[in-house]
Amino acid sequence: MARWFITLFVLSLLPVLTTEVLAQSRGIGGRPAPAWQVDEWFNLPEGSQDLDVSDLQGKVIYLYGFQSWCPGCHSRGFPTLKALIEKYKGNDKVAFVAVQTVFEGYTTNTPAKAKSTGERYELDIPIGHSGRPGKPSRLMRSYRTGGTPWTIIIDRNGIVRYNDFHISPAQGKEVIDALLLEPVKAKESVEIETLPADRGGQDLIGKKFPSLKPDRWARQGTSITKKPKATLYRWWTDACPWCEASLPAIETLRKKYGKAGLRTVAVYHPKPPHPETDEVILAAAKKFKYGGDVAVDLDWSELKRAYLASGDRGATSVSILVDEDGIIRFVHPGPVFHPTKDPEQSQRNQDYLLVEQAIRLLVSEPSN
Repeated sequence: MARWFITLFVLSLLPVLTTEVLAQSRGIGGRPAPAWQVDEWFNLPEGSQDLDVSDLQGKVIYLYGFQSWCPGCHSRGFPTLKALIEKYKGNDKVAFVAVQTVFEGYTTNTPAKAKSTGERYELDIPIGHSGRPGKPSRLMRSYRTGGTPWTIIIDRNGIVRYNDFHISPAQGKEVIDALLLEPVKAKESVEIETLPADRGGQDLIGKKFPSLKPDRWARQGTSITKKPKATLYRWWTDACPWCEASLPAIETLRKKYGKAGLRTVAVYHPKPPHPETDEVILAAAKKFKYGGDVAVDLDWSELKRAYLASGDRGATSVSILVDEDGIIRFVHPGPVFHPTKDPEQSQRNQDYLLVEQAIRLLVSEPSN
């Protein structure tokens, strides 16, 4: 009789214990927000091709996870999202993002459906799609969400502060208002050794790099990381022997530090300025043993905007290293740098080592 009673008592606890265990396994409140790794974006700001949590640093982020076929998303989630967007309209310290986090119904919850759902609710915010057949949403897995509708609120220091199912407009406002009152921690600055001032271009260090707007991209998307921790821009042309010597070195850096967070962009500027085909440009890049992203600056407008127009400059084959916040951290004014054991070219080798050291400080350890 006692054994039977104990058995019934234990069985009666199982639903409660299971619920508690599941609740504990969901969410990552109090932890740094992981990268979103969204497969496809819509409604991004002009000039942007990707978006991640680090792009919105310093803002309170309201991230809404949905599926287009989810009834609760339409009856509760989207109305709350719309109400909060309206409440904080014009407040540049609050950012709203909606991502379709798919874990079922892949043929229905498609990227096109994510886009049309955003249009249905007239959402003027970034709309993403994450997940495809056989590979459920990476965002959903990294944030350990429990399904949809799901709400994630990230504070201005990049820490997840709310990570749960549906939240009401009043609750959302209470959380956001509280987070807006919290201070933003100062970001630690990495000290980087730069070139002497008389080498030229050093006056740009510490300034904001102007967003690159090339005529077109001859090749794009070769970066391993979606959100680079550092980007190395190098202006080059196929008629430049210094570029032919430097681009293989940049390719070495790309392969060594790509997984750690380095993106390289070789910006082609023909001498003299003239139209050129992608076929010719990419053939030259291949000849120079470079396999990274290639932008095209036919009239040198981007070179002038980023470098030539800001001072008395020498060579046009400049290399500019920019950190994840868009700040210029290292400038090599050209014309050449690469590793070498030739004592007569020691300056080239020394410059290469300084470039590599700057990259290493901005990203994590090199990949194997």
